[in-house]
Amino acid sequence: MAEKSCKCVEKIKDLKNEINRLTEQSSNYEIISSSHKKLNGELQTKLTAAEKKIKDFEENYIKIDGKK
Repeated sequence: MAEKSCKCVEKIKDLKNEINRLTEQSSNYEIISSSHKKLNGELQTKLTAAEKKIKDFEENYIKIDGKK
């Protein structure tokens, strides 16, 4: 009976360690996901500004010489 109890204690210890590892991994994924969302938002803002500048340039270029 004592041997079985020791195996259970060891299994519980292993499971607690696994829970801690998975909790840390989950937290890391959340941090990475949040960082990616922030970076994606910044890149989208820059892309929109660049597209606007290109459109303005194309419109002004056409107006200057009358051609594309």
